[in-house]
Amino acid sequence: MSMEKTIRKDVPIALYYQLKEEIRRKILSNEWKEGSRLPSEKEICEIFGVSRTTVRKAVDELESEDYLVKRQGRGTFVKQKSIAQKLHKFYSFSEELKERGIKETAKMVIFKEIIPEISIRKALQLSAEERVFWIKRVRYMDETAYTVENSYIPVKYVPGMTQDLVETNGLYKTLNLFQVYPERATENFSAVNLSQEDACIMELKTGEAAVYLTRTTYSGVNIIEYCHSVVRGDVFQYTVELK
Repeated sequence: MSMEKTIRKDVPIALYYQLKEEIRRKILSNEWKEGSRLPSEKEICEIFGVSRTTVRKAVDELESEDYLVKRQGRGTFVKQKSIAQKLHKFYSFSEELKERGIKETAKMVIFKEIIPEISIRKALQLSAEERVFWIKRVRYMDETAYTVENSYIPVKYVPGMTQDLVETNGLYKTLNLFQVYPERATENFSAVNLSQEDACIMELKTGEAAVYLTRTTYSGVNIIEYCHSVVRGDVFQYTVELK
């Protein structure tokens, strides 16, 4: 591993500060990309020819300035910028991310037809025997899991919906195949702490701050989706536009 010549010991500028500015430069120039893991402390020492104390001080300051984030047992990562999500219009997470040039993917965890529990049934305004498709997905922003999402779709609106259709087309485009068109939605959100299960999925610590989001989606007067999600708090922030 070759040593970089960017840290100079013959100038009256603290080594940790030189290192900090060099790491910041690499982040801002996208040489070290958002979400990527930094070289280990030992590797940084070898790359720049500095001590572990110098590395720790530089990294600690960059963490406090919101450029880096430490994840226990995994290392130090370039922090991803928060994405401000405006709530003044109907939107799709995936479309919003695509507009920002961010790759968004979803991993199906559960797809099954069920009789929902009473809280889901009430949210969808269904009778006791009506069935729904329960679709649980983990959604990724680039390679980072940013939300665990549970959607409930009344079977009566999309009786032929399958897991393959949703995985191939996405949920809303699949609804469109059945002439069901999401037109508007209402959302409620609140601050929560990550459960052990959700923290494990998102590779975060249990108890870290997150956003709990519930969404009711309409097509005309019909409720076609009820969804509840847990969104990691360091990725999204929500802005409500008042008019």
